[in-house]
Amino acid sequence: MRPNVSSRKGLPLLSEGLPRAQRGLRRVAVGLDFSLQSEFALARALRLPLAHGAAFSVLHVSPPLDGHQGPDGTVACERCLRRSVTSAAKRLRQRPDVDVREELRTGDAPHVVAELAKDQGVEVLVVGRPHPAFPLKPLPDNSLVLRLVREVDASVLVVMPHPGRVYHRPLVAVNFSRESRRALELTMRLCPASTPIEVLHVVDLRAEEEALRHQDGHLTQEFQLRQEREDAARRALGRFLAPYRETGRVMESRLRFGDPRECILAEAFERESDLLTLGMSSANPPSELAEGVLRRSHCDVLISRHAAPPAALPDGGNIPAS
Repeated sequence: MRPNVSSRKGLPLLSEGLPRAQRGLRRVAVGLDFSLQSEFALARALRLPLAHGAAFSVLHVSPPLDGHQGPDGTVACERCLRRSVTSAAKRLRQRPDVDVREELRTGDAPHVVAELAKDQGVEVLVVGRPHPAFPLKPLPDNSLVLRLVREVDASVLVVMPHPGRVYHRPLVAVNFSRESRRALELTMRLCPASTPIEVLHVVDLRAEEEALRHQDGHLTQEFQLRQEREDAARRALGRFLAPYRETGRVMESRLRFGDPRECILAEAFERESDLLTLGMSSANPPSELAEGVLRRSHCDVLISRHAAPPAALPDGGNIPAS
């Protein structure tokens, strides 16, 4: 009997440039306002994997006082920042290759942070947000966290509770776009290689089902539509995750139907996720989905923002973005 031989000769599914192994971050910045939540952000940033020769910037931006743009009145802030930088350097004393930087600036915080992120090539900006009270009150539209996400052209990690350990229950929401692929890859870099990653895709059929009802469509037509879309989404999700599963990374796929924002928040709550990741294009402002999830999330949120690479990436299929 002729053996079954593949004509592909074991070609890898991952194209050149996609991560095959755990890689640390090379440029991390932490924004401090010396509140408890910003201390949580610093503690979380110190738990992130850092590459050899990484730069770790601790940043505080003071508003200009009395109309002056100079450092007038920033002496107290400088002392607080120096203590935070000293504490970070002690925590990283086993990593002499990491450059811990002190950054004290004056001006409008989002604008200043955006300039620093661009100048230093920051990969991830880590900031804290006020812990949600009960009942949950969404972040206001003019909150500093939302302004940072809108204006900083880098990935932003918004930290909620005190980090007790490295991330161990990450959830990545994907829509098969290039941005969601980059979001998944960044999450892989932030989490230990042994950590399973849950990947969620939401299928929004509300408009199509409503159209069927207006056309007096039979109930079986709705069931058939849902089954067809579910089968197509599961196939596309399998193709989307195949390159990463080939490397041995454990990926658990999830599929939900309904409003994307509500489904993402519900999945994170039910799974007790400690990190929720969404992708966002660097060329576009944050979507209502990203901001809506960030406003109401109970866990850390990573808004992954990258410039699209020139090389073509494998696609997950022709399923439209939810």
